[in-house]
Amino acid sequence: MQARSALAPDSVDSAHPIDPAALQQAVDAHLPSVAPPQQEPQTIGRLKVRAAEVKDFRAEPPTLFEKKTFAGTAPKRLLFIGDIHGSVKELNLLLCKLKFKRGEDQVVLVGDLVAKGPESVAVVRRARQINAWVVRGNHDDRVIRWREFLDGPGKALSQTELKDLDKSKGLPYDDFKLSGDHYKIARDLSPDDITWMKAFPTIMSLPSPFSEWVVVHGGLDASKPLLKQDAEDVMVTRNIASGGPTSSRDEGQAWFELWADKMKGLSQGNSTGEVNFNELHYNKIIYGHDAGRNLQLHPLTKGLDSRCVYGGQLTAFILPGENTVSVTCPNYDGGDAAKDRRRRRRGTIPSAYAEHMYTLEQ
Repeated sequence: MQARSALAPDSVDSAHPIDPAALQQAVDAHLPSVAPPQQEPQTIGRLKVRAAEVKDFRAEPPTLFEKKTFAGTAPKRLLFIGDIHGSVKELNLLLCKLKFKRGEDQVVLVGDLVAKGPESVAVVRRARQINAWVVRGNHDDRVIRWREFLDGPGKALSQTELKDLDKSKGLPYDDFKLSGDHYKIARDLSPDDITWMKAFPTIMSLPSPFSEWVVVHGGLDASKPLLKQDAEDVMVTRNIASGGPTSSRDEGQAWFELWADKMKGLSQGNSTGEVNFNELHYNKIIYGHDAGRNLQLHPLTKGLDSRCVYGGQLTAFILPGENTVSVTCPNYDGGDAAKDRRRRRRGTIPSAYAEHMYTLEQ
């Protein structure tokens, strides 16, 4: 009679059936552990930058607030100038018309020095030359973010790779477009230019005797004191809607109307002591950004975006005295923009500007 195998099915004690899970556990205990294969992170560029590092990049946030001081005695005049947008020759013309004098006047720019117009880098360098004070505009901010990216993870990427990322929406910000002005401007600025621009605050409080005045690019939320505003909102606000600040003029109410209403309940006059900017105080605001509403001169708010880059004017607001001075600008945006740029390069600009097309020697 043939002997049975020890593993034959009928050798199993039916009174004590085998637990399959326990059997598998016993087998696994005697096998060497094998780690699952690691998937290599997706990399791009000559230096193998991780795609996630590119997409997740975030620039340093802007400084929310700066309280300015004068190095010595206060200047005779503060000259506030609206959105320049690369219009350096119009800036020079305006400074000439204002009879700007270094050491006697302090220029304050309400942001958006760059983009749309023909000579953004020249505007930045002219502003540095005259030691202008500047608040950060949304177009300045986009150029700064681009440059920080290009000096960071973008440094390893070729032009072809950047184009591929642009097409695939792999760039870190939704408003990053290689075809836009901001990328080219960011690339052309010097390290000193960009360091200077990165210091722009979004809210600037002015020193005595102008301490009731505050400068922003976009607008403010009247329900919040200055130190509790949102820096991103300050650069783009035009209205206050039910959900809060918005860049749209079609929702809610103009922020400057709400600001004026709020100021009616606050005491006027400059404080003789230290101001707590975590509390609401009576302030008059100078701002830009709102070309759609054009020049807006109200008792408590002065909107200086008078559509320079769209064929409007470049406007200065002067303290003390609250006077304005403007120069007319060509249209650098829209259908005639390319034509205007070519005319500038050839020197065949409209005759109204011909006598002023020089750089001021200050």
